[in-house]
Parts: sequence; structure tokens; C-alpha cells
Amino acid sequence: MQYISTRGFDRILRRLHPNERMEIQRHVDAIVRAFESRGMPMGFGLKKLAGPLREFHVNPAIRILFRWDKQTITFLIAGNHNEVRQFTENYL
Repeated sequence: MQYISTRGFDRILRRLHPNERMEIQRHVDAIVRAFESRGMPMGFGLKKLAGPLREFHVNPAIRILFRWDKQTITFLIAGNHNEVRQFTENYL
């Protein structure tokens, strides 16, 4: 499986407080390990959205949106519920 992040995702992370950035990175690393081991830990709130889009929760306020295509996972955006919803509406 290949894991990539968009420039927009990287830009969002650079703008965040270092503590938030580390929390997001820990969850991204955990989700990557889960996909590699083919087991999903409880508590991620992984949800299928439209088409290949999926999201998971970092905490109650932050969600990560990613695109899952056969052997590639592309991290698209980190944001709150409204930011992810708005991105999804514009993405589709």
C-alpha cells in the first residue's frame, strides 16, 4: 500500500500548533499501521463517505479526510466537521 499526502494537507499541518500537529501525526501513523496489519483499532470513527472518500477522527474536533484507491491512500485535509464537509462538497 502506498501512502501520500497532498500539498494542501501538508500546508494545513504546518499552520497548526505543534501539539495538534503531533496528535494528528500519531493518528495518521496509527491508521497506516492498522491498514498494514489489516486490523482497525476501535475509536478511530472510520467512516465511508462518497465514493473513495473516507474520514476518521483524531479527537472530537479534528477529522482527517482521505481518498482510498486500491493500493493508494491519499491524505487530503485535516479540519473540523464543517471544513471537511465543505471540502467534500467542492471535491465531488
